[in-house]
Amino acid sequence: MLFGELDVASSPELEAELARTTDRELVIVDLRELEFIDSTGLGVLVKAHQHAEEAGRRFALVRGLGQVQRLLRLTGLSDQLPVAETSEELLSGT
Repeated sequence: MLFGELDVASSPELEAELARTTDRELVIVDLRELEFIDSTGLGVLVKAHQHAEEAGRRFALVRGLGQVQRLLRLTGLSDQLPVAETSEELLSGT
């Protein structure tokens, strides 16, 4: 679960963590505790999704709140990336 801000300062840490998930069939990034995301953070999520698709894996998000969800909606990413209310929804495939 991410918390705080996902921006130019913190994005490299998330990118490194996501790079270590190449052995997983499904990667879920939980945005519920994230207060802010900028274009750098969005770029990390898009890149991770693209890499997962290329490898035949799934990448999904648990819906964020406030500014985070607004930005995903405004950029159209909430329509392009799988987004659910809970990780359980994603794990059950509903």
